[in-house]
Formats: sequence, C-alpha cells, structure tokens
Amino acid sequence: MANIEQAVLITGAGQRVGFHLAEQFLAQGRYPVLITYRKPRPEIDQLVERGAIAYQVDFCDQESFRDWLENLRDEIGSLRAIIHNASIWVTDAQIAERSELYDQLFKVHVEAPYRINMTLSGLLENAASGLKDIISLSDANCELNRSDYIAYLSSKAALQNQMRVFASKFAPQIKVNDIAPGLLMFHPDDSESYKQQRLQNQLIPIEPGPEVIWHTVQYLMHNPYITGVSIPVDGGVRLMK
Repeated sequence: MANIEQAVLITGAGQRVGFHLAEQFLAQGRYPVLITYRKPRPEIDQLVERGAIAYQVDFCDQESFRDWLENLRDEIGSLRAIIHNASIWVTDAQIAERSELYDQLFKVHVEAPYRINMTLSGLLENAASGLKDIISLSDANCELNRSDYIAYLSSKAALQNQMRVFASKFAPQIKVNDIAPGLLMFHPDDSESYKQQRLQNQLIPIEPGPEVIWHTVQYLMHNPYITGVSIPVDGGVRLMK
C-alpha cells in the first residue's frame, strides 16, 4: 500500500464523531481515508464499503499497537493529516471498581497519540501538500471542576498539553492543534430532564451534532497560520462556571 499518498488517519472511527469525520472525508473524496477501531461495528463495514481502509487495533495492547504502527509506517507513502479521536470515557467511580481503567485512559488519550506522532511524523513530512496537520480531540470540561471525572479529564488535559509541545517540535512543517468539544450529541437513553439540565449550562443551548467538529477540522486543515492551540467547541460552557 506504499502508493497510498496524502491519506487522512482517523483513530476511533467506529461511532459518533469519528464515524462522522470519516464519512465526511470519504464524501469529500480528496484524500484516502484510514481508520482504526477496537471492536467490529456495522459502521466500520459501512465505511469500508465506501472506500475507507480499516485497521482493528487495541491501543491498550502494547504489542499489537506497536506492530500496527510500525507496519503502517512502512506501508503508507504519506499522510495529509492525523486526527486523534480514539477515546474512552469512564468515571472515577468506575475506576474505583476496576483500577485498570485508569491506565487505559492514559494509554488511549496520551501514550497512543504520542507514539503515533513520533512514529508517523515522517509520513506527514512526505506529503506533497504544503499543509500537514495533527489534530487531537480533547474535552472542553478540562477547564471545569468536574470532581466525578478527575482521571478522565486529567488524561485529556495531558493530551492538550502534549499537543502544544508537539506543535513546537514539528513546526513549521506540521501544524499541531487540539479541538475541545463540549456537548455534541445526547445518548439514546438520556432522559429529557438530563437533556434540559445540560442545555441550560450552554450559552448556545442546542445539541449541535458532530458536524461542528467537521467544520473545525476543516478550518484547522485549511488555515496555514494556526498551531499549538486548543479550540473550544462547547456552546460557551466554560463561561458558565
């Protein structure tokens, strides 16, 4: 597959935001789309049918993750962008019952992006495009005092900080930025009272869906003069402290 050039790599594309981003890049048709997923899902089959190249890899399994990363580096010609979307969401109460979840948060949110950036930066430099991007997705709640999610938000804050340092390391060849989403989509089992409570915490009280992340990704990829920032896409939740 070394003839694959200017590809976009999206981690964790099996559902929600990652799935939407992969769909949009495929519809756009400008770049080959590479995706990772942990568990088989119908959504992955849909993306593959539309032309995505999918890799099943568990970022918490160091051996399989290392093998995938090294193989990808050798198989792909160049990358236009890397989008670190893979994420796990757990509460501190869940970690109290299953201590291994703490390590998994940092493996997925911090270690995996670090190793991907370090290993694949050469593929970004190989791209013919004048613009090359690394974009992470963190969480707008990193700025808030959410005492039930200390471990989760600590790992996302570490991701934000790591991306700022990578921006310095890879400049000027590669732009490195972060997107910090707030509320995007409710889950099907969320109650109406919960939805209203969440919306009341927004200056813009809507459920925007993943399209706002797609718009922000496109903005970052096409702006040649932005690097090392974290862009909140949160409806103003950080102002409601």
